[in-house]
Amino acid sequence: MNKIVVNGGERLFGEVEIGGSKNAALPLLFAGILTGEVCVFSSLPRVSDVLLALEILRALGARIRFVEGGDVCIDYASMRPALPSVCLTGAIRGSVYLLGAMLGRFGKAKLGGAGGCDFGSRPIDQHLMGFAALGAEEYTENGALCLVASEGLSGADITLKMPSVGATCNILMAACAASGRTVIRNAAAEPHVVALCEFLTKAGAQISGKGTDTLTVYGGKSLHGCQITVIPDMIEAGTYLCAAMAAGGRVTVKNVMPSHLGAVLDVLREMGATLTVGKTQITLRAPTRCHAVTVQTGPYPAFPTDLHPQFAALFALGSRTAGEGQMVERVWQDRFRYTEELVKMGASVKISGERATFFPKMLAPAVVRSPDLRGGAALLLAALSVKGRTEITNAATIGRGYEHLETKFRSLGADIRVFG
Repeated sequence: MNKIVVNGGERLFGEVEIGGSKNAALPLLFAGILTGEVCVFSSLPRVSDVLLALEILRALGARIRFVEGGDVCIDYASMRPALPSVCLTGAIRGSVYLLGAMLGRFGKAKLGGAGGCDFGSRPIDQHLMGFAALGAEEYTENGALCLVASEGLSGADITLKMPSVGATCNILMAACAASGRTVIRNAAAEPHVVALCEFLTKAGAQISGKGTDTLTVYGGKSLHGCQITVIPDMIEAGTYLCAAMAAGGRVTVKNVMPSHLGAVLDVLREMGATLTVGKTQITLRAPTRCHAVTVQTGPYPAFPTDLHPQFAALFALGSRTAGEGQMVERVWQDRFRYTEELVKMGASVKISGERATFFPKMLAPAVVRSPDLRGGAALLLAALSVKGRTEITNAATIGRGYEHLETKFRSLGADIRVFG
């Protein structure tokens, strides 16, 4: 996916089926290493991050089979604790989950680099602190990060400085192999962390506290293969709901878990949306004009940082929004780079530290560059609201998290083309 061309200005109507969660799929795929057996994944999204994760597993010896009906069957038996190619691991942030999974299964792990979107400093110090508490030693070799637990892993009481999803998942995987009890305090409680707990439990792990800020793992048991269905992607669902707000119209997102989107739905209602919430679907009818609000991101169940840019784009739309909107980013540094591209379309924004204030203006079509996955989605939403041709380059970043993007948007009436 090299570029996306949008001829905007049309309202959106219809239904869209939400796929499996990228953020849930990545830790699940790597956690399967712990079993050393066959695992079957249903509703696995075919987005570039997930496909790269499968390539990493294949390069390390996993046998992967795509089953008729859409399931993916992975045999982890022949995997080896080798150093994966930096060309692969450097492309996705989720490759960092190799550390906890490999350490848990083999007592050692190597990683040359973990990529993904660059939001300034995204250190893995909390991951390493947790591994050290479990008994792993850290060193570098030819530029690669290496971990080894020469005397095995033992349970520990670990308190995270902040509820990091990545650190929680990584420590959780290693803890399943550690003898005795491990307690992870100030743990992340995002739905994809709960999904990982459920997968590990199905594989034979003993974990309590799922969905809370304190996880307790009784480790040391051998895990076995199992089947898991990837939870629906709450960020994809939120993006399509935002698209309806940006372009106007009425859109139903299907195959969703509304409880995962509580903070998001609250903001949409505050902005004037009419919502009909069912058991597995949400219908949004956009108001004639949205009300700008102040949104602050934070760990779940607060408003998710991965929907920050999409909502911020709504605040910038003079054709759709009234009043000044503010976005306060409390999770990732340097998340505001998408605003430089919105300005090319005519947006007016003032950034001060972790706060951005948007002054709605009439935007115009332009050639813009997607800076990252969610920032690119924000540019796409802005393009949908503007009459005329907008071209988004570096669109591969958007393909990292949205499956069948062109097909889904066209089914809603959008004039959109994906190239490359």
